[in-house]
Amino acid sequence: MANVTHEGAHVASCTNDDVCEVVQCEVCMTEVPASVSQSVEGTDYVHHFCGLECLGLWRAKDEHIH
Repeated sequence: MANVTHEGAHVASCTNDDVCEVVQCEVCMTEVPASVSQSVEGTDYVHHFCGLECLGLWRAKDEHIH
């Protein structure tokens, strides 16, 4: 399977698909390599974040709702 961004752009070829996987930040929609993203796993989902700042914003929003 070819690695592409969510917009359909091709990502440079890579011999290790786990390292080359691209994910989108849940907050700012920035695309980052899965290997460097922060993530939160729930029972039915996994959210990815480009960094600790976006993870903190998401958690603050979630706490505000509950």
